[in-house]
Amino acid sequence: YRSNGASMQIVGSTIRFFDGTSATLTASGDKLAAHVEGQTFHGSLAGDRLAWSDGDVWTRTPPPTQQKPKPKRPQAERQKPPPPRPPKVQGGAMTFKRALDCLGLPQEPTEEELRKAYKRAAMRWHPDRRQNHDCADEAKEKFQEVRAAFEYLQDCIR
Repeated sequence: YRSNGASMQIVGSTIRFFDGTSATLTASGDKLAAHVEGQTFHGSLAGDRLAWSDGDVWTRTPPPTQQKPKPKRPQAERQKPPPPRPPKVQGGAMTFKRALDCLGLPQEPTEEELRKAYKRAAMRWHPDRRQNHDCADEAKEKFQEVRAAFEYLQDCIR
């Protein structure tokens, strides 16, 4: 409840005032009695208004809203994030033949051959290894193409 900028909170049979003091509260229907430091104040409750015998009128204010945590959905209901898209490759979409050529692989590579070829090509074209060279931009594009080829072939082999 609030009145003239001051506030109080009713908790059970106790009134807690904004200044830290408290009072005992007794109630009978819509009639209240507050016992504060040896004095008794009578009040009546009508809707959201609490009128006291000393002329104070307190108005009920809603408690501050607290965000309730969202209930967690069971693991089975959670949506999996979409798989990451391979980077755009210069010169169009990745094809099986283009991916094989990019990594220097035979027509039917095994998973181990694919892994080794990717590691070799990635080490060769990694932009961090070619920072101080004239071909840093070319290395970045080639590295993205190597990665896209590896991801494409990995999906095809599985």
